[in-house]
Amino acid sequence: MPVPVMSSVVRAILSENLDLSADEVIRKAKVRGVTSPERVIRTTAHNIKSELKRRAAKASAPKPVPAAARTTKTPERAPVPVAVAVVIPEVVAPVLVPISSSAGPDLTSVLANIALVNTVVGECGGAEPARRVAEAVRACGSVEAFLLHLNLIAQVRGATV
Repeated sequence: MPVPVMSSVVRAILSENLDLSADEVIRKAKVRGVTSPERVIRTTAHNIKSELKRRAAKASAPKPVPAAARTTKTPERAPVPVAVAVVIPEVVAPVLVPISSSAGPDLTSVLANIALVNTVVGECGGAEPARRVAEAVRACGSVEAFLLHLNLIAQVRGATV
């Protein structure tokens, strides 16, 4: 019969009764066939007992209750119409794009997105092919899903990804 693993036996003994003294744990471990020296069993018993007590304290500690969400109403400002001139290479005259004042802090991101879309329209060969790409992204469900499909098609066609 193989010799039982000392730490497993000590853990099992202490799991049954965490209030046992080290001497009682040593005695029960020896009865179960542990052949390790008493000082090693004692050290293991103290370490496992401490670990089990920490786990028990952690499990019984009251968890903080999250505070209820508070909503504050920000005063609404009247929208002030703003127009931004955007020059698209295919269009001779600048196009005025109305932007509400609520987008004021995000004006730079709006303009950056307009520039990005303009680049995509140029790369796709026009607004209609770019619109078909956007519809394909929407049909896939997300940009990530579209990119996965795009990589698959590129591999099938033999192009580098």
